[in-house]
Amino acid sequence: MENDILTLFKQCAEKVESELNSLGSVNYGETMGMGADGTPIKKIDEQAESTVVDLIKEKTDFSILSEEIGFVERDGEGTVILDPIDGTSNAVMGIPFYCVSLAYTEGSLKDTEVGYVKNLSTDVEYSGVSGKGSYVNGKPLKPVLGDEWNFSVYMGKEAHPDSFKIASKPRRVRSLGSAALEISMVAQGIFDLYYMKTFEQRRSLRITDIAAAYVILKEACGEIYDTNLDPIDMALDPKERKDVAAVHDDRVLEVL
Repeated sequence: MENDILTLFKQCAEKVESELNSLGSVNYGETMGMGADGTPIKKIDEQAESTVVDLIKEKTDFSILSEEIGFVERDGEGTVILDPIDGTSNAVMGIPFYCVSLAYTEGSLKDTEVGYVKNLSTDVEYSGVSGKGSYVNGKPLKPVLGDEWNFSVYMGKEAHPDSFKIASKPRRVRSLGSAALEISMVAQGIFDLYYMKTFEQRRSLRITDIAAAYVILKEACGEIYDTNLDPIDMALDPKERKDVAAVHDDRVLEVL
């Protein structure tokens, strides 16, 4: 069943790409209302979400949890966790770093079985199936801890002071604006740490931001931790938010 779900997720991403090409980037930033998570919905989010939701409803009886519409309960045993566009601000500004993120679970975050993340501007795609490994463009992910660390650290105005301490440790630091992609890049070994810690959790991450990347990283022998450095879990709730640290090698935890 997992392979069928992964195939469906790829179809969703392809259809989103087609719809966004028809929409045109000049229209991406139009505000359409407020989402279930309390943040503004942009035209690009609405278009991507409706495309994916329609296809999932057509092909399955799964429930759906999405950043914009919240939780839609249906008859199936499982739930698709959807972030139609992770990195909306990047897309609106023309920065080629934004993705569609899809995951499947029959419980909470820790029960997630399938994850799929695709950069919609570069066509790089990540996938993971519980117990079967994770991949980038069909190649197995086998991250290696290098001699010189590269961290992705949230450094916005809501960043906790600890973020700046963490940012002083590696040789290089980036903050790219898409948690799903950046955590997937930890699984790939491009980053050794993804770190998000804020003053107020209204700016922290939701399950829709990380569910797909969670599977991808876990299957690459990595882990996502909460602020207590416990393995993270989250409920199917679009309003729950948590700070996170994602690593592919526990030796990085020493700096935290």
